[in-house]
Amino acid sequence: MSDQRDTCRDDSVPDGGTESFDASADAGEPDRTQVRAAREKETEMEPGTEQEFLLEVVRRGSLLEALRSGAAAADEIVESVDMSRSTVHRATKTLEKHDILEETNGKYELTSLGEIIAAETERFETRIWTAVSLKQFLNPIDVNGDGIPVEYFADAKMTRRRPRQPHTTIHRISELIENSDDLRMFSTVISPIYVDVGYREMMDGMEIQAIFDRDVLDLMLTEYPEKAQETISTGNFDLYAHDGLPFELFLFDDKMGMAAHDENGNAEVLVECDDPSAIEWAEDVYSKHLSEAEPLLDPSF
Repeated sequence: MSDQRDTCRDDSVPDGGTESFDASADAGEPDRTQVRAAREKETEMEPGTEQEFLLEVVRRGSLLEALRSGAAAADEIVESVDMSRSTVHRATKTLEKHDILEETNGKYELTSLGEIIAAETERFETRIWTAVSLKQFLNPIDVNGDGIPVEYFADAKMTRRRPRQPHTTIHRISELIENSDDLRMFSTVISPIYVDVGYREMMDGMEIQAIFDRDVLDLMLTEYPEKAQETISTGNFDLYAHDGLPFELFLFDDKMGMAAHDENGNAEVLVECDDPSAIEWAEDVYSKHLSEAEPLLDPSF
């Protein structure tokens, strides 16, 4: 008889043992029902209440945020959040039940667990609303390979293309180029305006390092051969070819920018940001694509 130890498993857990399950099953994606059941068991929640708990935490985000500055009585909470007295009463009791709040001498304060949940809730809300504000940039691009850390762009400036002002975004990009001493960029499109401003700035001593999609690069060298040869010969223009750029990225002197285009190559929106974390992320993305690109040494390429 064959040994069945390789095909059978005893799932019983002896007293004092530890029960676990492998979320990364052979099928690939974990079974979400199993994951929720395991979480509910670990957190001692009633079956089916995990989603209710998460919804309650998000719904009470303003209350949790108010308590991050210190303990407060119910009346003080009512004054600082957009909730009625009865809603505050229900919310504090529910959050207290989950050990997120505790009441001492008539004042509510966050527990250590509550401090973490309040901070994560605030971060979640920031990411969600920032993502919504970036939707015109996010929807046309594929972010799978270069996930956008949207929390870095909470204070970003947006320039959008409008029906009666179709070149607003391009003009803003040109203005940023003109105000920089050096520029690194990659792009999936080529605009005559880019060519003109880039040519003018490089002939005036500006250094530009640019990565273009190979098809776009071929088009640029075909349509603007003289300018390409002249700018490359100055030594101020380092040109690279790539086969899969995700969007348009700019690294200016003191900020970064990224743009998304429509199917006709029009820049629909420019996102510009001077947050150090956003600039560092953009530096990493640019370096990754530069390492994959092919340097163009001869403009007749």
